[in-house]
Amino acid sequence: MMFDKHANLKYKFENQHFWAEGYYVSTVGLNEATIKKYI
Repeated sequence: MMFDKHANLKYKFENQHFWAEGYYVSTVGLNEATIKKYI
């Protein structure tokens, strides 16, 4: 997880949601399996 590698971010993002839950956006080249992994 992001917060395990960068402990200082825990204080900046107290709710521990670095990205929006259940929402993924990209402009090029990802397949459905990759998108499902992030949702």
